[in-house]
Amino acid sequence: MAAKCPLFRNGAILCRIKPNSQHRWVGTERAWYIRNYCEADYYVDCEDFEAYLEQQAIVKGKILVVDDETTMLETLSSFFGSRGYQLMTAASGEAALKLLAEEQPALALIDIKLPGINGIELLTRIKQDYPGIKTFVVTAYDEENKKAAEALGVDAFFAKPIGLDALKKKVVEVLSASERRMKTLIKTQVLEGTPAAKLLFIVEVLPNEVDRLSEYLKACFSDPSRCGGRYAVQFAYSINDALQQLMSFKPDVVLINFDSLYQISCGQLASRIVESPYRPKEVVVYGLNLEAADKQTLEQLGIQYVDQRRTFAKLVTTVKQTALRHGLRS
Repeated sequence: MAAKCPLFRNGAILCRIKPNSQHRWVGTERAWYIRNYCEADYYVDCEDFEAYLEQQAIVKGKILVVDDETTMLETLSSFFGSRGYQLMTAASGEAALKLLAEEQPALALIDIKLPGINGIELLTRIKQDYPGIKTFVVTAYDEENKKAAEALGVDAFFAKPIGLDALKKKVVEVLSASERRMKTLIKTQVLEGTPAAKLLFIVEVLPNEVDRLSEYLKACFSDPSRCGGRYAVQFAYSINDALQQLMSFKPDVVLINFDSLYQISCGQLASRIVESPYRPKEVVVYGLNLEAADKQTLEQLGIQYVDQRRTFAKLVTTVKQTALRHGLRS
């Protein structure tokens, strides 16, 4: 059964109600469904898959356009802005570096020939300081510049005059492939203030296991003298419980205890959370011994991992700094 999905911002997207939900499955709908789906017992209609992917790309993050041609800036801003993307523009490499530090875009579209810091130098800085940001080169075709850009590992190269539809298709492909909430590797900055945020802790508990961890976390993060903040704390003990809490509690930060997981891998759980329409501002994974494969997945998703082998206080500090970084203060 096709229905307008009440949870997506794009009202044109149709969703198919999941079988085995509280809804009755009627008609002769196909039994094949795409992997990604929204919540509330709906599946995205496969006929609207392209629209769904673009909706996913739109909500992933901002796009930074760096070009000294006013016409190009206006054209790209109008084209992508009308489709719902958040765009920032810079006419120089210096202005781009300032925006990169302040706004943390998900993707940068960069011209090579820029005043001051040129595009190649800017790309080098991005790869060094912001490795999670995706980069496209959009410039007048030059074989030497193309080779230099490709050597730096850009995600796409477009020669001017550019085809906007081809550019949009690549933007959707890159941003919708996985959640890339930016974990920019800026020099650590200690933020001051008293954080106030909603925290959702995900802890799996084995049958007949005494859940001491939840008690400890609740005691710690409910006491301002111990955690240095004012937090509303909730717990989830399964993936379904976690997804429900994302909709009802709407946490600012989700914290996954890696060591307690036994039904689902850390990487899979983190992916499900960041793919949710109710994704939090930040996801933090903490524990003692994270597997290399999960570390790689978390790195691709831009998710923080707190190694607790030395001290639990590191998690408290991480939560505080994460909340303050997102402007969550009392």
